[in-house]
Amino acid sequence: MVTHVHSKHQYWAQVIGQSLPEILGLNEQSIDKVISSLAQEQICSPPALKGERILVHLAPLPQILCADDACVVCVLPVPTLGILEKEAATDDPSPPTPALDYAVFNAVFNDARDAIILVDNTFHVLAANRKAQRVYAPRPDQPLTSLNFLPMIDPKDQKNVLSAFEKLKEGTSWRTSLVTINKTGTQIPVKCKIRCLNTQGVQLYQIMLRDLRRHMALEKDLIQSRQAVAGMNIALKQVLLNVEEEKQELKEELVQQVREEVLPAVDRLVKEDSVLVREAFKSALQDKIADLSDVHSGPLQLSTLLTPRETDVCRLIQQGWQGRAIADELSISFETLQTHRKNIRHKLGLKGAGISLVTFLQQHSPL
Repeated sequence: MVTHVHSKHQYWAQVIGQSLPEILGLNEQSIDKVISSLAQEQICSPPALKGERILVHLAPLPQILCADDACVVCVLPVPTLGILEKEAATDDPSPPTPALDYAVFNAVFNDARDAIILVDNTFHVLAANRKAQRVYAPRPDQPLTSLNFLPMIDPKDQKNVLSAFEKLKEGTSWRTSLVTINKTGTQIPVKCKIRCLNTQGVQLYQIMLRDLRRHMALEKDLIQSRQAVAGMNIALKQVLLNVEEEKQELKEELVQQVREEVLPAVDRLVKEDSVLVREAFKSALQDKIADLSDVHSGPLQLSTLLTPRETDVCRLIQQGWQGRAIADELSISFETLQTHRKNIRHKLGLKGAGISLVTFLQQHSPL
């Protein structure tokens, strides 16, 4: 039942004592639905207004103000197609200004992906869309319109926001990045845009908040990916450098053995007059050349030739581990691992043998 009316409109001044559903042309179930919904708004057409559409906004009163269930009803006119057609039929040659249907505006406002909040110059929240309600309301059933927006801003950013509010004039806007605080106390970095509006002489502020957490997380992942790629590039360069060093070592050892063992035999073979002696030198030279390319094929007791740490390195190489992984597993630096590999090749007689340590170890039983 209507108990009080604050309006100069003749129709509304006469409805005291009447039932609200009858006045609005709605049933009680529709009224209850509007009160229990988050938007708490409804467009209807009261019978007594002869087809005029109105927007009804209901706000339940808290128990501290009213013992019984009660609510405040705000009624606003909604432009209709009939009004627009009437304006278009006048003699004014200028085209009529299109009116935005409130239902369309309300749908766009509530379904926006960014939180949108409308406040007055004291930061009291006048309206908020679903995203803002979901993120910043203390409880799902408590509308933001009962709160002040300023405490939702991190204290270190409040001074800048207050300064911007003082400088903004009608039609101007201000953008910044700041931190807001949601209902659970979580800090949310946002991109904030504040626009100054003027409605019937009243200065209002539209605040749009874009959550930057996902964007910042993607940027962090991108930085980590770039760092990982950079680390892989460094490791690859080190591996290639080690391969080149090993190739150079093999080449130098082979050249040294040729100079020390093969070339002297060739000189003596050339200078020797006896055919039998030349044949003997030829056979010895062939054997020496065969030794240079021969690979140790007999079984070796590797554990008797290597230290325990070198044996660990060989065991992991047999299992298919790579350089960096072996170093991490044995808690040694990559450079120390390379020193172990060189010592192992030397002890196993692989220097100048033309075979890699990996291939050699794969030809032997597991350690």
